[in-house]
Amino acid sequence: MGIGGKIKGFVTGEKESTTGNPGIANVKYPDETCALCGGKGCEKKWAGQYWHKKCMRAMRKSARGML
Repeated sequence: MGIGGKIKGFVTGEKESTTGNPGIANVKYPDETCALCGGKGCEKKWAGQYWHKKCMRAMRKSARGML
């Protein structure tokens, strides 16, 4: 699913089935929600928000196209 699909799912409240909790024991911030998908258990903190590694890669790739 591309960035358009992620934004569409975010706006409509749908969640992607593959993105989410990679395992609470393996994450750095188990109680925080992801800025993109809203799933719990994030690995990265950037710009005051918490992110899954997969979501961070997707947003970074889409931002490259905007420059």
